[in-house]
Amino acid sequence: MVNQRKKVWTWVFGIGLFINVLALGFFVFNEFQHRPFPGGPQLKNVIADELQFNEQQRRIYAGYVKNHQDQSAQIRKEIADAKKAYYQFENKNPQALQQLTATYGKLDSLNYAHFRDIRGLCKGPQIKAFDRLVEKILTSSNFGFMGPRSSR
Repeated sequence: MVNQRKKVWTWVFGIGLFINVLALGFFVFNEFQHRPFPGGPQLKNVIADELQFNEQQRRIYAGYVKNHQDQSAQIRKEIADAKKAYYQFENKNPQALQQLTATYGKLDSLNYAHFRDIRGLCKGPQIKAFDRLVEKILTSSNFGFMGPRSSR
């Protein structure tokens, strides 16, 4: 009777261990599948590498990135200022929300133009690869939620 109980508990422990290892494997695999794209300078390299840009494309792309970073830093500062104005509870400004949403719209327009310029660099199969890459970037959890660059 005692020997039979040991066998049952051994099986229960073994099945529990197997389920835990299986669940851990699932979560680790799922994490690697849905990892957000890196932001900042890493994203620049990921895009250039994924699209297999040649040296000329990389030089032009670097100029696009520099221009985009400079312009977006200014807009992000405007967003921070607009948020401060909007969240003034004592001195409520009725236009503050419109200013805040308009400033976010400027950032989205800038991002769209930046992606359009990068897509214009692509040749042949790079175009389809870029379209897939943009979809991944846009659905990434960190896209569009970065603060002002100067605070990093």
